[in-house]
Amino acid sequence: MKLTPYTRLRAMLDGENAGNLDRATNMNILMFFAAYYINAPFGKFCTDYNTLVDANYRCVEKFDIDVLSTMSDPVRETADFGTELEIPEDELPHPKKVLLPNIEDIENLQLFDPLKSVRILDRIKAIERFKKERGDEYPILGWVEGPLAEASDLRGINDALIDIIDEDNEELFDRLLEKCTQEAILCSVAQVEAGAHIIGVGDAACSLINRNLYRDKIVQYEKRIVEAIKGAGGIARLHICGNINHILEDIATAGFDIVDIDWMVDMKKAVSIMEGTGAIINGNIDPVAIVLNGNPDIIREAVIKTRRESGGRACISAGCEIPKFTPHENLLAFAEALYEKI
Repeated sequence: MKLTPYTRLRAMLDGENAGNLDRATNMNILMFFAAYYINAPFGKFCTDYNTLVDANYRCVEKFDIDVLSTMSDPVRETADFGTELEIPEDELPHPKKVLLPNIEDIENLQLFDPLKSVRILDRIKAIERFKKERGDEYPILGWVEGPLAEASDLRGINDALIDIIDEDNEELFDRLLEKCTQEAILCSVAQVEAGAHIIGVGDAACSLINRNLYRDKIVQYEKRIVEAIKGAGGIARLHICGNINHILEDIATAGFDIVDIDWMVDMKKAVSIMEGTGAIINGNIDPVAIVLNGNPDIIREAVIKTRRESGGRACISAGCEIPKFTPHENLLAFAEALYEKI
């Protein structure tokens, strides 16, 4: 049977070793690169689902990517909560000012209906178009921000990291994490119901906190998001940029199906920790030193090395987003190396 990107990933999730398949799965993240590839302003990629869909189609076909993604920027929920955004023509959207300058402002934060929103609804429309036009050929990736990431967008990263250790405001910050979790669940389920196979949970701020804080304050909320995604019939994927070696064992308790790891995280260690949990790793090639600044020979060596270190229990990608100006021949070399027998 000829494998499709969806059936290839499904086989991995069902316990098959990538070495027994036609090739390893290519889960590279394309955002700025995808917009640039079709000569679209990044602001339009973030705000017009048709541009995002068209860019994904062009990239998966050219570079053998195995996922249709709705990733664009981290402030979709933030905007729908009520934050006013600055949306530059060709840069990341960002808040003009934080919605909750004081932790007490949590009293005024209201949950929103994803189907009556603006920016999450745009993502849902992308999922619906992917589903209509590509069905189950490719896994479709929806996205939400994790509890600490969203709290950081609403409060500002500096204040959020102070909040999490401020015993005087512990109850208020817990309430903020609770609301962020409830909204992530609403948005996750809506995207699965629209046709997403996978929901990515981006919680990058967690790489900046110690293990005790992650275990005691965050993982309980991530578990609830995972349970909601799986309860709706979806696959749960965690993405935390940066060094998460110190929290891998706690991540293993959260129930994610796919765990992304960045280039500074040990692949062998990550695979070993996830063994027996049902989770597979995705990563972890350096997106700048190797993918952007390398050449096809360097990339081939890095991809094969990563595949060997994973023992066939990982999807392969850069540790984070593919940089905008990555040479096309480098991404083509990346894809070609996934076919080589090792």
